[in-house]
Amino acid sequence: MKKALISSVSVLALLTLAACGEDEQAAQAPAETAVEEAVNETQEAAEATRDAIAETAQDATDAASETAQDMADAATETAQDAAETATEMADDAAQAVTDAAESATETGTQMVEDAGEAVQQAAEDAGTMAGEAGDALGDAAGNLADTANEMAEGAGQALQNAAEGAGEALDGAAETAQNALAAVGLSGPLSGTRWASPDSDAAFVAFDAGTISGNGGCNTFTGSYETGEDGALTVGSLASTRMACEAEIMTAETAFLAAIGSASGYSVDGDTLMLTGADGATVLSLNRTAAN
Repeated sequence: MKKALISSVSVLALLTLAACGEDEQAAQAPAETAVEEAVNETQEAAEATRDAIAETAQDATDAASETAQDMADAATETAQDAAETATEMADDAAQAVTDAAESATETGTQMVEDAGEAVQQAAEDAGTMAGEAGDALGDAAGNLADTANEMAEGAGQALQNAAEGAGEALDGAAETAQNALAAVGLSGPLSGTRWASPDSDAAFVAFDAGTISGNGGCNTFTGSYETGEDGALTVGSLASTRMACEAEIMTAETAFLAAIGSASGYSVDGDTLMLTGADGATVLSLNRTAAN
């Protein structure tokens, strides 16, 4: 296109120079003829320029189309190659996953079978050990039971012998103590007995080794006593609490304590104790009750 334009400009320049340089021809030819010729030449040059431009544009268009087609063909081929490559890679990956899954399944199955066999063997071993341990424990328990029975029998016999010996010793000691107490008048048939008044639900007398105690119906009392031959009885001073009850109870209690303090003898007839005064008359009659 540039060459065509240059040619057109050159033609115009030459025409101008020719018009200016040839004075005689210009003087002879009319001005209109020169202008017409210049216009015609200019039109011819413009048409040539247009044709050149059109040809150049067509060539550029054809070249661009050819280049675009080549690029499209290349891109299509490249995309097709990439798709084929991706498909091959996907197939390879799928095959690898399938192979790995099959391998893992086989390995897992084998591991499960191995684990099952190991568990079964461990259970059998544990059962055997448990049986052996049970037998050993049974034997040990039997031996311990036999030993314990023998020891228990021996201990029982020893305890029985000791109890018999202790009983005999206690009997001897009690008899000795009874004799000693009796010798000083602190023990006798009354020791260890308890007697209740038939006229009161609360009044009673208890005798121990040299000690007399009880309840007069309202207050408790304590003192000392001695027994002698032929039912002799000596009661020491009695000390009692100072509680106040109804007048009738207090009157009965005073008479009850006075009778005990005045007793100088006693006699037992079955479950009845009779305390007598110095003149031999009965001052108080009591009934036997269980000793505490």
